[in-house]
Amino acid sequence: MPSEIVETNFPMSLTRRSFLGGGGLCLGGLAMPAYLTAQTERAAVPRPFVAYANLLDTLRKRGHPLRTLGFAPDKSPIVGVKVGGTKKPSIFISAGAHSTEHAGVVAAVELIDRLQTKHEVWVIPTRDPIGLNGFRYALSLGLGELPQVENLAEADALLRKRGEVLFDADGTLLVLIGEYGYANRGLYRGVEKGAAFLEPLKGRRIYYPSRTDDMPGAGPLERVYTLIVTPEGEVLHLNRFLDTAWSPAEVRCARRLMAEIQPGLTFDLHEHGGDSFWMSARRQRTDDDEIWERRMASEAVRAVAATGTKLAPEDYSPGSFFQRLERGVYWLDAEKRGEGLNLVDFAARQYGPGFTIETGMRGPFHERVQQHLLVVQTAVKLFEERHA
Repeated sequence: MPSEIVETNFPMSLTRRSFLGGGGLCLGGLAMPAYLTAQTERAAVPRPFVAYANLLDTLRKRGHPLRTLGFAPDKSPIVGVKVGGTKKPSIFISAGAHSTEHAGVVAAVELIDRLQTKHEVWVIPTRDPIGLNGFRYALSLGLGELPQVENLAEADALLRKRGEVLFDADGTLLVLIGEYGYANRGLYRGVEKGAAFLEPLKGRRIYYPSRTDDMPGAGPLERVYTLIVTPEGEVLHLNRFLDTAWSPAEVRCARRLMAEIQPGLTFDLHEHGGDSFWMSARRQRTDDDEIWERRMASEAVRAVAATGTKLAPEDYSPGSFFQRLERGVYWLDAEKRGEGLNLVDFAARQYGPGFTIETGMRGPFHERVQQHLLVVQTAVKLFEERHA
């Protein structure tokens, strides 16, 4: 059954006592701390959201009904927005599985208003509300109060003081606070599956902060990267588990919506740690789907290149499980990669064409947003041609 459509007039469900005290701004009946209540108005040049509250309030002020698909562990609603027309097949757009990759989130919100098509469009603007709120907020979930940390050094000191240390070596610190793991840096693909120190975190989450000051939209402590420790002790993240019975709530929300709308075209808006643009495509179930997959990818990357955007170098490879199609476009082989299916892998396996867009996080923020918009708009134009 479809989820209930809810007009979300409040940003999130906040139960932490510190978020209800003085010094906050009342929004939708909840007192919010000042650092979570800045900018909600539409800017001439797209800019980062301070917090998930701002994203939801922006959508509400623009007149978009928000459908609650489910809830993150802190009870923040995972929302979807329906726009476009009524023509099928539907188009599905997702962003924010990794909240450090923030230009994709802003682009998804902009596409809700800017994408013009007769096809039905569903957008999940972020799949990780907790991560969007930053490391201090994530820490409050384990501590029960909002910590006063201003920089990475203070965050490290707090982890050592308040956490049960599970691992501390070679500059990497991992602690347990309440129901959650907290690290000072990433552990994905850096920890052996089933490592003994992960035992207390099986089936739980690890949060670690954005750390660099040269990636606009994800400065130090500004965002959180959410890791998931599987029941078997493998460290993965929120862009996995699309094909597994055991999966985080945020993943189940996306999977249920996809099953309902049966998208004929899927986009997942991501970023990578460099300064160039690339995107990944998937092998398709039918020859016709693969012809259109190739054509949409080719025309999209050429449209981006025509703006003067730097494409990934000719000899660049994102990994051993990618095969170059043309400059800036790569086939991704999920079987060779392992770890199960991500959202676009799953879309290709179940529904049809789809793309993962990767903008370079070290580029200007507004340019990264525009690159996402251009890829989606270019591919949708061809999708309409196919289904004319």
